[in-house]
Amino acid sequence: METLINALLTVAIIVGLGWIAGKTNLIKQDQDNGFSVFLLKFSLPILLFNATANAKPQQLLDLRMNGAFIIGLMGMYLIVFALNKLILRRSIHQSAETAFVCGYPNTAFIGIPLMSALVGSQAMPPIVVSNIIVGIFMIPLTLILIEIGIIGRDKIQLKPLLIKMLVNPLIILPLIGVIISIYGANLPKLIASSTTMIGSTTPGVSLFTLGLIMSRFKIKFSAIAGINIFMKNIVHPILMIGIVKLFGINGLLAKELIILCAMPTAITSTIFSVSFDIDPLENVSSTILGTIISLITLLGFMYWLKI
Repeated sequence: METLINALLTVAIIVGLGWIAGKTNLIKQDQDNGFSVFLLKFSLPILLFNATANAKPQQLLDLRMNGAFIIGLMGMYLIVFALNKLILRRSIHQSAETAFVCGYPNTAFIGIPLMSALVGSQAMPPIVVSNIIVGIFMIPLTLILIEIGIIGRDKIQLKPLLIKMLVNPLIILPLIGVIISIYGANLPKLIASSTTMIGSTTPGVSLFTLGLIMSRFKIKFSAIAGINIFMKNIVHPILMIGIVKLFGINGLLAKELIILCAMPTAITSTIFSVSFDIDPLENVSSTILGTIISLITLLGFMYWLKI
C-alpha cells in the first residue's frame, strides 16, 4: 500500500509542477510542442533502445512470457479498436488512438518503482519485454492507422508510408536494440553513457509534459473516458488472467504480468493524442482520472493476487 501510494504521489508531484508551469504561463502554450518532440523523437526511442540493447537474449526469447504479453497487449489493443470502430462508429484514427490509450499500460513510470519494491530485480525482464512489444508492434500499428485515418485509405501510398515508419526513431531504435542484444554486442562506453543519460530523462519529462497538457484543458469525465478507464483498469488485467492460465504461467511471473496490465494508461499515449490532435480532452481526462482510480483498482488486484 505504502509503495503504491509513494509511486502515485511521485507521479502527482511532477505532473503538478508541469501544471503550475502551464497555468502561470512560465512555459507558454506554443512551447509545449518542443517537449513532445523531445520525448517522441529523442528520449523515449533512446530509452527503448537501451532497454532492448541491454536485455539478455534469453529474456527477449522467452516464448511463453513474450507470447502472453503480445496477446495481452495487442489483444487489448485490437479489442478496443474494434469496439470503437465497429460499435461506437468512430473514425480509424480515433479508434487507433483510443486503442493505444487502453492497450499501453504505464509499466515504466509506475511499474518500475512499484514492482521493483514488491519483487526486486526479477521485476525488470517483463517490464523490458512489455516496452519492446509496444515499440515494435503497437506504436508502428498506431502510427500507420492514424496516417490512414487522417490522409485517407485511397491516398495512402504503401512504399512512402513504410519508409516513413522505418525511419521513425520510435520504431527503428528498439529494433536496432533487439539486434544488438541477440548478437551479444556491447555498446561503446561513450554511446552507452550518452544514451543512458538521455533515456533517463524520459519519465520526468513525460510527467512534466502531461502536467503542461493538463493545464491547457479542463479535465472532464465523459462516456468515452469512462469506457477507456474501465477497459484499461479492469478489463485489461482480467484479460491477462485468462492469458497466463492459457500459457500455463504461474507463480510470481503470472502475478507480475497481471499487475503490469492493471497499470493505468502510459503517458506516451496521451502525448500522441495531443501531438496528432485526436480527442485530446477525452484522452487526457482518461489518463488523469484512470491514474487516480488505479489507486483502488491496483490495490484490488494486488489483494486478490496476495502480493
